[in-house]
Amino acid sequence: MNDALEDGRLFRWMIRHPFWGARILSRPTFRRSRASSSDPAQPISDSLRETISFIEQSVAEYQAVNAIQYHIERDLLRAPYLASEPYVRLRLRSAGQWLTRMNGGEMRPTGSLETGTAADVLLLIHRSGVLQLTIALRLPDRITVEQYREMSFGSSEIVTASRLSEPILRAAYGKRAERHLAGEWEDGQEHGVRWRMAVHESPASISDLSVLYQEAIARTIKSAPSGEWFCYPVAFVDKVVCCDSEESFKQAHERELKNAIMRSPDVSAVRSGRIASLIPEDCSLTVSSSWYCNMSSSLEVTWPGTRDGEFAQHLQRLVILESALLQYWQIRLLDRRVGVTNGRVRQVREIQREAIFGLREYRDSSIAFGDAMDVVERLLGEWRVDRLYGHVLESIDQLQQLVVAAESRRSATRANMLAGIALIVAIFLGLPAIDETLTIAKKVKSDGLLGIPLKPFHALASRGEKGTWIGYLVFLASVIVCLFSLSLRRGWSRSRNRRKEPGISWPLEARVIRRDDAQDS
Repeated sequence: MNDALEDGRLFRWMIRHPFWGARILSRPTFRRSRASSSDPAQPISDSLRETISFIEQSVAEYQAVNAIQYHIERDLLRAPYLASEPYVRLRLRSAGQWLTRMNGGEMRPTGSLETGTAADVLLLIHRSGVLQLTIALRLPDRITVEQYREMSFGSSEIVTASRLSEPILRAAYGKRAERHLAGEWEDGQEHGVRWRMAVHESPASISDLSVLYQEAIARTIKSAPSGEWFCYPVAFVDKVVCCDSEESFKQAHERELKNAIMRSPDVSAVRSGRIASLIPEDCSLTVSSSWYCNMSSSLEVTWPGTRDGEFAQHLQRLVILESALLQYWQIRLLDRRVGVTNGRVRQVREIQREAIFGLREYRDSSIAFGDAMDVVERLLGEWRVDRLYGHVLESIDQLQQLVVAAESRRSATRANMLAGIALIVAIFLGLPAIDETLTIAKKVKSDGLLGIPLKPFHALASRGEKGTWIGYLVFLASVIVCLFSLSLRRGWSRSRNRRKEPGISWPLEARVIRRDDAQDS
């Protein structure tokens, strides 16, 4: 099994902002290149022609991956979804990585900087706020399953040295770059920028590189990362050299294949009844390869007797997994968004609007083919997206209740305000009304039982304008006393409720509970 895996390729990371992510993608072996300098003795036309050729070659190289992805998306995704321009793809500056293992699975000698790997970095910015960072590199050839398993985690410490460009370091660390960076700047420039080479005292991981690019992206867009991100490794084995067919490989290396799929050190330690649930079904439609993907990772093996795996096929798999991860992070982002509110009606309505549009995009699958859609739905089911979806709907209903309660409070406040305005108007217009009341009361005879309540009014009416003013003051004092008593009663009820201690009071005398330590029996 020592020669079981060749051309191992590993895709990693799904990061999102607010939910960050990344993947590892296979790329060619890293080689240092030097920008050609023009000879002053050459004619201007030759120098210009070389410059144009260099620019065209650089642009074509940087656009090659995006062009392949564009053609794959055009065939795999729905046309209306692509026409809406839901996201934009960018290619960031790459990074050089020297892994702990070299071709053949041998450990890299201390201080050796031979056969490094170029880690290409791709960025997808979705309109929902999700960012996906793709880190693509090639694993060493002819490694064993156990060696692959040790390298297949984002936290695996497999990087002994790194080579990074100055713009990435400046964007990530700002002015602190010179003081906090390890290594030294290389002489000259490459692709128009300086590069820094750093040999790590202890091996680093691809997660460390991902975090570096996260910081650079966050500072560039002037936004703080949320701290949430999801690691999803995707590996491609392009060539198996130890066996001559799929059947012979599975017969000879059944346990090793299960270890590679599960990324487990020893599948024999897992209960036999649980292995079937941990090994996903083969999602490949052709006999040339097998594709196993579950909620934590994905592995595709190209079997002997067929053409070796192609980079375009790898990107086709990634588009499917990318669609699943986008939907997962969209619903997770909505679940987080609807759970954060201060109760203001305006903010609640904004959250409701975002949730409505977000749920519509989540429900409308971007995949156009049924088989790929089945893979996406199965992954979403393993990620328990249905629970998040139900929680989002429940949260939206609760937000609607907040809106209704806020509208009720606003209606009550409006009614109280109108009542207060009416009261003020009544107070200011009360003086003429009191004068008319006293005039009417003066004309009514105070004989009999019905005249008893009119005696105070007769007394005030007999005093003329002075009696009218006294009646107005009595009316105003009565209104103030009523308002004050209502306010006092309301405040007293609130303070009484606050003074009430929590818990249940013991109705009888005090009880003391004591615990005695166990004595020797």
